[in-house]
Amino acid sequence: MVAFLNLIRWPNLALIVVSMVLVLLSVLNPVLGFGSFQAGLTQFEFVLLVLSTVCITIGGYLMNDYFDMDADRLNKPGKNQVGLKFPVASVQVLYWFFTVIGVVLGVWLCFLLNQLTYSLVFVFAAGLLWFYSERYQCIPLVGNVVIAFLSSLSFGLVWLFYFFALRNDPAAFTFVQSGFPLVNRLVLIYMGFAFLVSLLREIIKDIEDIEGDERYGCGTFAVSFGMIVSRRLGIAVAIIALIFSVWTQLFFLNAEFWLLFGYFILIDLLLITLVVRLWQANSKAHFHRLASFTKLLMLVGILSMALVYFEV
Repeated sequence: MVAFLNLIRWPNLALIVVSMVLVLLSVLNPVLGFGSFQAGLTQFEFVLLVLSTVCITIGGYLMNDYFDMDADRLNKPGKNQVGLKFPVASVQVLYWFFTVIGVVLGVWLCFLLNQLTYSLVFVFAAGLLWFYSERYQCIPLVGNVVIAFLSSLSFGLVWLFYFFALRNDPAAFTFVQSGFPLVNRLVLIYMGFAFLVSLLREIIKDIEDIEGDERYGCGTFAVSFGMIVSRRLGIAVAIIALIFSVWTQLFFLNAEFWLLFGYFILIDLLLITLVVRLWQANSKAHFHRLASFTKLLMLVGILSMALVYFEV
């Protein structure tokens, strides 16, 4: 059981669930003036959305490990269990099981909301994860951007389907329209934060895995341009993330969200620390620690959403 949970990267899945719950309960409902599940998505619809997202994500992890199993023998000895504890054929079956279940749940949600056209979002996400593992991850920066985009998507999905649910209730929809601009800004802030931190993490991981990727012909940015150029790119992305964080603070200051303004000082300090350590990094161990550091940064950023509840 423990091996399976590690295979599907349960800490990452938990972070996705927490982020989606916080978007709903700490951002959307408080800003729009609703209690929990008073309007918008019902409990059942929200569970469908979360389960669909989690299942499609699991499918992506499984397929990524399948395609990376040779390179990971060198990059991460003993960590990738595909072909060891888990037979390749079993992993392929699990990939299709979770991916199909995730897409079906997403289609079911869209059917309940009378928005069947948007079920293509779930098909699109599953398809991108497949092509990332099979092709995009070995194209310089393309794979990094794809994963960063998909990492930020879970924040936007909650608001997208919450919005559709509200449209089915004209009275509630009319009542809360004045809150839409603030919701849009907050959701875009957290999507932007997730995108930049995920992109930074992917760049750092590529530098960490440069030896195995090069041996097995995966032309990542790090393999194509070398550690020094890739490190400079990571520093540039980290500085952009820092500028974005300061801009977000100014928004919170103008909105008189004092708790969030103060909290983002911590994020600024973490980003400055990351820039300094990235500048000094020159070994696989250094980049491994920095990749873990970006996980902490992501967690700290996501938890800041809880403060929105006390600001509005």
